[in-house]
Amino acid sequence: MSVSSSSDPEGSPCPLSRPQVPRGQEEVRPSEDKVCAVCGDRASGYHFHVMTCEGCKGFFRRSIIKGVHFACPFSRSCPVTKAKRRQCQACRLQKCFDVGMRKDMIMSEEALRQRRALRGRRRLAREQPSGLTAEQQELITILSVAHQRNFDSSFSQFTHYSPAVRLCIPSPRPQSPPEPAESSACPQQDYLDPDVLPDVFSMLPHFADLSTFMIQQVISFAKEIPAFRSAGQWGAGGPP
Repeated sequence: MSVSSSSDPEGSPCPLSRPQVPRGQEEVRPSEDKVCAVCGDRASGYHFHVMTCEGCKGFFRRSIIKGVHFACPFSRSCPVTKAKRRQCQACRLQKCFDVGMRKDMIMSEEALRQRRALRGRRRLAREQPSGLTAEQQELITILSVAHQRNFDSSFSQFTHYSPAVRLCIPSPRPQSPPEPAESSACPQQDYLDPDVLPDVFSMLPHFADLSTFMIQQVISFAKEIPAFRSAGQWGAGGPP
């Protein structure tokens, strides 16, 4: 027996045929007994226009795509069951046509890749968290505007806080070397010039001014945020 791809699936009996579905689409009817029309195994849905199992679906697709020609070594009437479906591929393929499986509904490898990619993108879209709510978007806008209004990224407002010119300048080493005993007891250290001490202490007011200015900026920023304003009202005697 020789089965070629030129067999006419429409001329074969089609006891379980259903209305045509889009190319490659698989349809499952939960209310029906899902039994493969080819071998009687448990069916997974409608494949190529007929309710079949995954095994017969893959067999039919591979046979048509590869264009193979099977020959039955017996009387071309081999039983096709779940247990014996692999014994004669020619009779199995012929039964696929007999029950109404359609070769024109087989998708190419490229079409299958595109469909799998589309399904993957849809699955990722479902798994990704939804967009921001209107309340969250409003809060982001409030924070951005408040930050731009109260904080200067160029730090131009710090220019009038002039730091001290120097921290300390070591004085020249003493001309007379220290005693040998003292030199071995502790390392030789530099001495601070008394004239430098005012410069060192002048940094304290500078840091105090910077700290005060930055705290004022943070307070101004917080006052523009509704949640902080509400917290301030509660602290003044409002609800806990």
